[in-house]
Amino acid sequence: MTDLSYTPTFKPTDWIDNVSRVTADGPDGFNVRFDAIASDLHQAAAVVTEIDTALAQPVGLPTGQQLFTPGLDLVSLPGSGDGWLYDETGAAYPAVSGPDSVAVMGLSLPANVRLVSFRAVGLWFGTPAAFSIALTRAPLANASAAPNKLAEIGTATSAITNPYDITVPVDAALAAVDPQTYRYCVVATGSAIQVVGATSLATVQLAYTAG
Repeated sequence: MTDLSYTPTFKPTDWIDNVSRVTADGPDGFNVRFDAIASDLHQAAAVVTEIDTALAQPVGLPTGQQLFTPGLDLVSLPGSGDGWLYDETGAAYPAVSGPDSVAVMGLSLPANVRLVSFRAVGLWFGTPAAFSIALTRAPLANASAAPNKLAEIGTATSAITNPYDITVPVDAALAAVDPQTYRYCVVATGSAIQVVGATSLATVQLAYTAG
């Protein structure tokens, strides 16, 4: 908040009983004094308005683009192969398998922000291995509803190198974060993995701005 101050300007001269002559006009008349009081009140009202405006702003929102890098905490889904594991660096990798290995990580995102982009960093062994890292949301009030996909990085949607470091935009129509209505997740899927640890996810990162 900008520094605020208020300095009264009305400094009346005392009237003296049986000496001062009280008039409406003139340098010491009622009109001059009341005009000075009114001016001070207008100045005070302007300061109060500034304070009210500042207090109405949401607390803790970013003023520019911010980055959020959650620690990886993937939980493998039952029946999805041998799931996702971790190495000594904290990177996650799908186990050697034929079927899809799927894992999910919940995200706690700040309210009243807009997501800008989604980034994933890791390793890719090459074909036939395939993977996708998706940012999703699902309605809190309907546990059976299919989630919305806000952004996705993977062998089917991106040009993958080894190592990979890819950033994609978040769907603008779904970018407003509303944790009172939706839960947000990262969903990691790997398939046809043939070498342990050769395809991995080391980091995900989200960029966002004030909503």
